[in-house]
Amino acid sequence: MILNNKKDTNSTCTVTFSELLLTEYLTHLAKTDTVNLTYDDTIDKNLRYIGGSPNNYVIFNNELWRAIGVMNNVEDANGNRESHVKLIRSESIGDYSWDNKLSGTGSSTSSNGSNDWSDATLMNILNQGLYWNRTSGTCSNGKNGAITSCDFTSIGLTTDAKRMIRSIQWNLGGYKTYDAPASTFYTSERGTIAYSGRPTTWIGYVGLMYPSDYGYAVGGSVRSICLSQNLHTYNENSCKENNWIYLTTTEWTISPRSDHAYYAFNINGNGYLYFSSAYNTYAIRPNVYLNTNIKKTGGTGTLEDPFTIE
Repeated sequence: MILNNKKDTNSTCTVTFSELLLTEYLTHLAKTDTVNLTYDDTIDKNLRYIGGSPNNYVIFNNELWRAIGVMNNVEDANGNRESHVKLIRSESIGDYSWDNKLSGTGSSTSSNGSNDWSDATLMNILNQGLYWNRTSGTCSNGKNGAITSCDFTSIGLTTDAKRMIRSIQWNLGGYKTYDAPASTFYTSERGTIAYSGRPTTWIGYVGLMYPSDYGYAVGGSVRSICLSQNLHTYNENSCKENNWIYLTTTEWTISPRSDHAYYAFNINGNGYLYFSSAYNTYAIRPNVYLNTNIKKTGGTGTLEDPFTIE
């Protein structure tokens, strides 16, 4: 950690506060900015951006993303547990199916697709296919393997962006209904309950937000009220209006329903948590965890002056 702006007379290197690791910078910022940053009530005590419009914009992949916050106790592909800044793309990359494999293909047992993220068609697009490789082709778009043209040649991950992210063990624990608060979802996401023995973890680079990420992003004077209610009722009490993740369009999360073979959770366009068959096409906003050595090099986090990192 860099603590001052001193220049070593025996060196040509000048160090500045801008060389703070991004995790350290946000942790320091939280001591003074208690409106836009707060620690959640989970066992991991994650530091999260909250409210309707916090200054959490970040330039990543040569475009605007937003910092969900500093996630603690995150396990990477090598089994190391550290704190990582988690990012979500500011805008959707398009509307695609969560999974629409034909019945009998992989984990799919019906024409509705499968809610097993580890072999989902969207997972492959984001981590091995067109988005990962910054190219164009066809993407999943409806029932029975339907496809549509998709072009990621200008918005797919760049080589530099891929160097900046960590392969993480994502949690795939499910829940049986949408009628639960963010705290319950946080626990179930990291639990061991999934449909018919399906995996509850997956190792990869690019995922989607958890339902709990949406729930804990609420801020303002209604935060305590909203956190005490079910995510299915976030269209009430101004919860969605005080939640920066809300996009006004339906978008997928990474989490499955634990009692069903093809239902996955989404944030409905009206602002509440719901679920749908995996073949449905909704907005996709990739999520990534940054490497621990990523530094904050500039910016204030506003839309006009986003954080820059290297």
